Amino acid sequence: MLKSAVKPEIRWPTRKEIDLYYKTHRSQFLAPERVRILHIIKNVDELTGMEEARRVMELAEQDIAQGADFSAAADRYSDCPGNAGELGWFSRGVMVEEFEDLVFALETDETSPIFETRFGLHLVRLLEKRPAGIRPFREVYDQIADQLYNDRLGALSK
Repeated sequence: MLKSAVKPEIRWPTRKEIDLYYKTHRSQFLAPERVRILHIIKNVDELTGMEEARRVMELAEQDIAQGADFSAAADRYSDCPGNAGELGWFSRGVMVEEFEDLVFALETDETSPIFETRFGLHLVRLLEKRPAGIRPFREVYDQIADQLYNDRLGALSK
């Protein structure tokens, strides 16, 4: 009598397994210095000259200096409204050099002066800065769980 082949059920990794993987593979989770900012940009192009862009950015800067919420000002004045000016986390090598040089020099909750890049005029507020190092466990937990689960699936199909 032949037994039919029964595929074992693949279980999701436990927290203990995920924690062990994190501790034994720390070099996989190295991250460069990163920042998270809010951003207002006024593009200088054929539609908006430098003088008009500077006037709008100065209005935004005044509103913020008088207590206006930076996110609201970003949605009101920026050429990239929506998302409340949030650019998310990024490291060096992602943005143009003069932008990065200024942003990475800011302190947390500091707002930059108006500055220019080849894209136009900018106003930035630094929300958070993370030094280079191992990414926190909570930040990579789902990534590790997915990897361990997919490794089990792959092993089963061999």
